[in-house]
Amino acid sequence: MEENIEITAGLEIHQQIGSKKLFCRCKAQLKEDNPDAIIRRRIRLAASELGEFDKAALEVFKKKYYFVYQYFKDVCCLVELDEEPPHSCDIEALKTALEVSLLINAKIPDILYVMRKTVIDGSNVSGFQRTMLVSIGGNLKLKNGKEVQIQSLALEEDAARLIAKDETKKEIIYNLDRLGIPLIELSTTPCLKTPTEVKEAALAIGELLRITCKARRGLGTIRQDLNISIKGGARVEIKGVQELELIDEYVRKEVLRQKNLIEIKKILEQRKLSKEELDEEPLNINELMKECKCNFIKEAVQNKKFVYAKKFAKMRDIFGKEIQPNRRFGTEIVSYLKAKTNIKGFIHSDEDLKKYKFEDDEIRKIKEKLRINEEDAFVIIVGNEEDCLDALRVITERCKQAIEGVPEETRNALEDGNSEYSRPLPGAARMYPETDIPPILIDKELLEEIKRNLPKTADERFEIYTKKYGLSEKLANEMKLNNYARFFEEMVEDGVEAKTLAVFLLEWITQLKRENLDVDKIDEIFIKDVIDVYMKGIVTRDNLLDFIRYCLISNEPVKEAAIKFKKDTISIKEVENKIEEIVKTNRELIKDKKEYAFSALMGDVMKELKGKIQAKILSEILRRKIAEEIELIEKS
Repeated sequence: MEENIEITAGLEIHQQIGSKKLFCRCKAQLKEDNPDAIIRRRIRLAASELGEFDKAALEVFKKKYYFVYQYFKDVCCLVELDEEPPHSCDIEALKTALEVSLLINAKIPDILYVMRKTVIDGSNVSGFQRTMLVSIGGNLKLKNGKEVQIQSLALEEDAARLIAKDETKKEIIYNLDRLGIPLIELSTTPCLKTPTEVKEAALAIGELLRITCKARRGLGTIRQDLNISIKGGARVEIKGVQELELIDEYVRKEVLRQKNLIEIKKILEQRKLSKEELDEEPLNINELMKECKCNFIKEAVQNKKFVYAKKFAKMRDIFGKEIQPNRRFGTEIVSYLKAKTNIKGFIHSDEDLKKYKFEDDEIRKIKEKLRINEEDAFVIIVGNEEDCLDALRVITERCKQAIEGVPEETRNALEDGNSEYSRPLPGAARMYPETDIPPILIDKELLEEIKRNLPKTADERFEIYTKKYGLSEKLANEMKLNNYARFFEEMVEDGVEAKTLAVFLLEWITQLKRENLDVDKIDEIFIKDVIDVYMKGIVTRDNLLDFIRYCLISNEPVKEAAIKFKKDTISIKEVENKIEEIVKTNRELIKDKKEYAFSALMGDVMKELKGKIQAKILSEILRRKIAEEIELIEKS
């Protein structure tokens, strides 16, 4: 495929940035607790300044959903509820966007303007997303020497997090915790020509963003949108690709889909099918279906719902044609129905209708009523009358598009590398100026300062870490794209022992997190204080990890904890082992009383360890060990 098909592809990479929210000072943190408030709203569509409605927004508006928002007061404020004007742009997020712009040699305007982008699927409470163009142009070299041209770099706010969708209640539930987290959107020109190139470009952009040490990590923090077309096809945007390793597979499967849609177009051209021939009136076939043994049709007739059938002239074998692995043209149409109507599926004559318990005589009667010829196909829809007619209109529209070939549209990425219809491609009518935020003047001195302190590339870091700092290749590879990399370099240049610090940052924090300790307390100040205590010889390399555990459990300032830690005659690890022994001995008591076994076991712990370590620390460890034991008991 890579050699024989002419592909035109571009990338849009969306990367969350580690700072506060973009237009308020709330923490950028996801919440899984019970919300502090629930807000239920409708969002209405407004025309742009040109008096036009964006077709993608209009399609969503027609669905008439209510939006339910989960609000958390410690990560949200009135800005997220659209009850207060946005605050000024977060300076740290802006600096990161400017830094990336300088790294790719892009042109940065003297003044940045915040725009509103119409989004009425409920993911933005205001009905729009705030975004600003930070730079245009620039380039990025791939490892094979190819130069990828950059189109633009924008800084924008992330959307609310989708939790659930209830079609019965016409409700979509969102969590507001993610709304407003800063995103860098970096777009390439359509200069990529093979699936492999698209993947290599995505990996290179991901690395570029990570060397800033400001890219948030974890599932959902980076998302890729692919713009793909082939000769004779059309531009299609595939949104929401999260697995970098699968990007080339998405490209290949989209190329295959467009090839097969072009093949369908050729077949319909040979059959001389016109759009007018697809305008047959649908027919109510309830009378024919009275004795039908097909379960869902029988149920529909009994519940006084409608069964409609429609002839599709010269479309035989088209609904059943495979266009992607395990996805046929009929499957493609189902995704249109789900996006545009209340009907979730249909059956068609290219299927084996006997698997639905249709009898030969029933199929013959349907064909006679619809006047089906040898080259024709038919579809059957079940539901309320209005929904059936609406669904048949959508199927007819999609079949008319098949005569033209590949429709321009936005599609959602599926986990297997395929994609499904989401909405039409958005147009320019959805962008208009943000009136609540003044233009941002770019300070030339700030730009010069950023330019003087640009981060090293991953390759440069590896060279320095191994040759100058003496790290192993394993530690150097792990550190070079770690968010602590620049902090690590700063500390080592100030005289801190590189290997100990690298092990602390790369291995110990992960280990402590597995032990269910609150590693969120480990910020740069905490790390500096711990290393200072270590460098002064108050704690040794052998008990440094124990000391960090002690600090996290006692919740005391590092320097105060160091004095007490020095006096203790037993290590935290020894304490944990002893408490675990007590917990295991009393497994039956825990099985019976669960967390209420704490008081009885605390007495045993104090008998063993009183005076050797603080009671508060003993209490913390015991509660954690009891919780772990309860989890094991429940699993068994």
